Amino acid sequence: MAQTHKLERRARVLNGIPRDPVPGRSPAQRLLRNPWVWSTLVLALVSFVGLWDMYAMMHPDVEVPGGIIPGITNQSFILAAKYAWPTAAVWVALFVLLDRFRRQNVWMYLLVFLWGGAMSTWFSIYVNTWMGEKLGVSGADPSAGARSAVFSAPFVEEIAKTAIIFLLAILLRYRLVSTLQTVSMAGIAGIGFAFVENIVYYARAHNFATLTPEIVDPEAAMLELVMLRGVYTSFGHPLFTAMTGFGIAVALRHRSKIVRICAPLAGFALSCLGHMIFNGISSVVPGEQLRIYWFMALGLVLMVVIALVGQTITEGRRIRARLTDFVRSGWLEESDPFMYSRWRSRVAMITVAVFQPRRLPATLEVMRMMTELAYLRDSITRGLVDEAGYGRARGLLERIEQRRLIAVTSSAGERIIWPKLKLPRRVGVGQPVPVPVTAGSHLNQR
Repeated sequence: MAQTHKLERRARVLNGIPRDPVPGRSPAQRLLRNPWVWSTLVLALVSFVGLWDMYAMMHPDVEVPGGIIPGITNQSFILAAKYAWPTAAVWVALFVLLDRFRRQNVWMYLLVFLWGGAMSTWFSIYVNTWMGEKLGVSGADPSAGARSAVFSAPFVEEIAKTAIIFLLAILLRYRLVSTLQTVSMAGIAGIGFAFVENIVYYARAHNFATLTPEIVDPEAAMLELVMLRGVYTSFGHPLFTAMTGFGIAVALRHRSKIVRICAPLAGFALSCLGHMIFNGISSVVPGEQLRIYWFMALGLVLMVVIALVGQTITEGRRIRARLTDFVRSGWLEESDPFMYSRWRSRVAMITVAVFQPRRLPATLEVMRMMTELAYLRDSITRGLVDEAGYGRARGLLERIEQRRLIAVTSSAGERIIWPKLKLPRRVGVGQPVPVPVTAGSHLNQR
């Protein structure tokens, strides 16, 4: 009995349900009890150490036989970060919008981005350098050779980026319920890696340009690389990592043990293959002949976008069908499957709740739990979960009923309540200033 209670309590935490929903708990207490907050803070500290170590590696001058290689200046790093963050912000926003039905909390997104931006780059810079030396690459930066970029860097970098996705899939197998989730999380990890990598490449280009007398405007020379990596080929790392996300999603939604093992490996192999082809073409093909390959890459990106759009439609239909099962049993209202399976209905409910801040947290929580309930029901029908799934479903239904009293569960009959701004009353010149009347003041009048 104790073991069963422990498993149910762990399942509630992994599904985003409070372990013991005490109504009097303050937001600060809930924040301090959130394990993802502490996990993110610990990873942020470790990430700072990794970023500082990489900075200490690239900033000082390096003595080599025959001379000194100048380090990257702080000015170059700051300017590189200025041009690198817009690309990361746009791609992160796109992947967050993609995860529309079962959106994770902000701590999960920050955790994945920190891992991709700091931990994976920290691991890759050492392993790529070591592999470059083993492959016989000579020069100031052994990891920059063509052989290292084609035969070692793709495997090292994809392992580093996707390690966090595999870990989350193991720990949160009940919370990562759809392809859109795993692809979005993998894409954010990839763009975090690309963000830090772009800073390094931009800073190197600017630092080299400042030390070259023939280059009049170092910033203009760096902007050519910014357009190439930050605009034209910015889809590279997110696209490669998303392949592994596809494989993990297939594994999480399939009963066969063979598929659960082979699907993530196949996705990882595709990501490494795409990364190898991309690096090989960039390293070998001359710049004037890259246009045809760029159009081919855009065609692949378009195919992935079409597949994600189709998956979005499929996910909406699955949610509606599984929530309808609970309507037939009398657990949910008839309008719930329609409202929580359509993107427009969700946006309408969130819009109403935004102007009623007291109802917004409950509205978002009910949306998350409705989606979790639908996918849990789908897993039960597929035979992916055991009898403990019924306990989790019961907990979700109980929590939905509690929060439904406050949440916006339908846009019908709701209206946007605009905030009322009370302007201070202006007193004209020569007019007496009104004196507030307090209780008992009439006793002092004669």
